[in-house]
Order: sequence, then structure tokens, then C-alpha cells
Amino acid sequence: MERNPALSVIVPAYNEARRIGPTLEHALRYLRALPWSFELIVVDDGSRDATVEVVQAQIANAPEARLIGYIPNRGKGYAVRTGVLASRGRFVVFLDADLSTPAEEIPKALAAVEAGADLVIGSRRHPESEIVVRQPLYRRVATAIFDGARHTIVGLRQYADTQCGFKAMRGDVARALFARAVIDRFMFDVELLYLAERAHLTVREQPVRWADAPGTKVRFVEGVVNMAKDLVRIRWVHRGRVELV
Repeated sequence: MERNPALSVIVPAYNEARRIGPTLEHALRYLRALPWSFELIVVDDGSRDATVEVVQAQIANAPEARLIGYIPNRGKGYAVRTGVLASRGRFVVFLDADLSTPAEEIPKALAAVEAGADLVIGSRRHPESEIVVRQPLYRRVATAIFDGARHTIVGLRQYADTQCGFKAMRGDVARALFARAVIDRFMFDVELLYLAERAHLTVREQPVRWADAPGTKVRFVEGVVNMAKDLVRIRWVHRGRVELV
């Protein structure tokens, strides 16, 4: 493998022993068929099940893949940040362990980055997106509550979907943004876009194929109090001018 691969793919995982094996098998098979060198970084976010053992077994013969783990659980934002800051690729993509947005969306996103976008975000609300399995009603209600709070506290009204777990960036941009990030929980997506806007980066929303995965760990609102605290913290911590170097 090249010292600095063209593509770094980050997969955060927390208590994913039941499905991380097939996810990694599919991701490795698909990535090996692409015309780019790559590294696959799995970040275990303090899992309490056999996630680490399953990942180790799955990547034992995959020199392109590595596992980063720590204890205790810190949150999805912390896991993604850990993976991104350890990455070396010219491009960085992160996606969910349940592959709710499949790896097959990567080439389209990288084409948009190569065409000039600094950051490409998957959008389930894009009119061209293919929604295979819709979210249950209670999660759609939670999303509406979250959108209202986000608009009020940090804005970002121009984005239809900040929380889709699929995003692609230039590697230098990804590492610069996450080096400034402080949010450990699910509001890290909002922080990423808030920083991108403050830094005047070019952001593109991309239609994706998406399916709600039963038992997914991804929740749009961990709790109203935690959500509000993180949104307020985003605005306060990044209230000054943002420059990426």
C-alpha cells in the first residue's frame, strides 16, 4: 500500500458486533475494485460487546485496514474525529457501520470533490435521493424538533439534511476542520458544517441511496438537553473567525 493512499474511509463503530463483519467484508471488496489506493480505518468507540474481536478477525488479512480503539465510549463525533485525524488520504470519506448509505456512493462524492467542492454531504432530503427504507414516525418527529433547534441556535438553514452519516472531503480540509472540532456526540455533523461555513468552504449536498437500518445506533436527538447544550457550545466555541491553515 502507498504511504499516503488516495482515499481514507472512516467507519465509527459502537456495539456493532452483529453487523460490522458483513459491512467490512462488503466495503473491502468494493474499495479494492475502485481505481484508487485506499485505507480503511475502523474506530471502535469503547464497545462493550465483541465488536473489536469481530473487526480484528475481519481485517486480519487486509493490509489496507486498521483498527483504532479506546475505552470508555466517547461518542460518534469523537470516534469520527479520531479516525479523520489519523487518516493520510488525499480524500476522506466517513460512513456508518450499518451502511445505511452504501459504499457505492463514494465515487460520485469524490467526483464532486474533484470538481471543486471542499465538502460533500449526503442528503436524504434531496429530490433525487433513493430512500429504500424510511425512518419510523418517532424519528421523523425527532428530526423536525432537531431542525427547529438547529435553525434557532446555529442557523444552517441552507442545508436540507445535516445528519446523514455519509460525507466526503479533501483530506487536508477534513483534517483541518476536525482539528478544530470539540463536539463528541451526534451534533458533530452540525459543528462540521458550521466550521465549513465560517471558513467559506464550498459545500455540496448530494443525493444518496439510503435505508433506515433496524437497531441503528444513530439517533438525531440524544436528548433535548444534550442536543441544545452541544448546539450552544458550537456557537460559543466557534464565535470568532475561522481560518484553516
